[in-house]
Amino acid sequence: MNRVRWAALGLIAALLLVAGMLAGHAPVTAQSATPTPVAEEEADAAEIVATDAVTATVAHAVTDTVTSAYVSLDLAAGFPLDPFLVSVNGGGSVDASQFGEGCTGFVNDAPTVSLNWEGETDFVEAFFYSASDPVMVVQTPAGDYLCSDDANEMLLDPVIEMAQPANGRYNIWVGSYTPEQLIPGLLVLTTRSEINLGTFDLASLVQRAPIPEDVLEPEEVAPRRAEITAGRAGAASMAEAEAVLANEDIIDGVKRNVTAAGTVPAFELPADDTFCAGFIGEEPDFSFDLEAEGDRLRVYFEAQADSTLVVQLPDGTYLCNDDAVTGDNLNPLVEIPAPAGGRYNVFVGRVQQDEPVTGELFVVESSTQMPADLDPSTDQE
Repeated sequence: MNRVRWAALGLIAALLLVAGMLAGHAPVTAQSATPTPVAEEEADAAEIVATDAVTATVAHAVTDTVTSAYVSLDLAAGFPLDPFLVSVNGGGSVDASQFGEGCTGFVNDAPTVSLNWEGETDFVEAFFYSASDPVMVVQTPAGDYLCSDDANEMLLDPVIEMAQPANGRYNIWVGSYTPEQLIPGLLVLTTRSEINLGTFDLASLVQRAPIPEDVLEPEEVAPRRAEITAGRAGAASMAEAEAVLANEDIIDGVKRNVTAAGTVPAFELPADDTFCAGFIGEEPDFSFDLEAEGDRLRVYFEAQADSTLVVQLPDGTYLCNDDAVTGDNLNPLVEIPAPAGGRYNVFVGRVQQDEPVTGELFVVESSTQMPADLDPSTDQE
């Protein structure tokens, strides 16, 4: 029996050799049951690659199973808006302890913010700036959960630092200790070591002169804003406010001397799709009635200090301007294409409330005429 078995095995080997030669391949040689060192290294490398691929696939699947976040961000290393601020509401009804040991409070099903990160950096720090006692949970691209309650005994806001963050999606939940509690605040993302929860000063990010409290009081602002109407313009004390301008007057150009000394914040005006800056008077500085429709109208103001313009059209809408050329010319310009006939009310505003601004107001039919240049550096001297 043994001879027959070995003969059969020899016949099979011969057939395999012939089949390999006919197929144009080298003959298959027998392999040792004990792997060589080279074979072991190749097998280990293949196993590592396979393990990494499986891990990456699992991590991607883990983060992708999370419900879409309320806010999604794409940031890369070196992003210019650092720190990056997101205004959000924290809180929810899902017990955060399910994410792991040290996770407390309650969060929403969906992440508050999803951060898609790309690039290399030493760290990305996330903290929540609020007036309450929130909690925070971060899910890394690998599916791990990082949790924070208080930065320390004095700072009740949470902070989480992700050292050498991997590329991928970071899901961030901002929560509260009480279920369904609403905690408004700012989620801050930064890679700068000098920016941290203990030193963060929101007021230092945007520096501007404070607006006097008497201007901001609702009982002060509302009546003044109500008085800025087309009907009020008819009672303007200036004689030129009763001017009736014919087309030939506009072509030749109209010039008036105006001093801006108002205290009504122009940004309170109901202007659509535009921001009105500066402080204007309760009454127009100049009003005129246009007899007929024109091709184009320009209203501008020339002074030696930063000023603004507000023009109320016959239909009651407002056009506003701060700088004729942003960053180059601080004198304001309002352009009115195809102006309709009717009453136009012009308000000249000042940016700083400590001093009035005196200059020349121009009304002209032109598509090219510009106010004299007022360089920003000149105004600051």
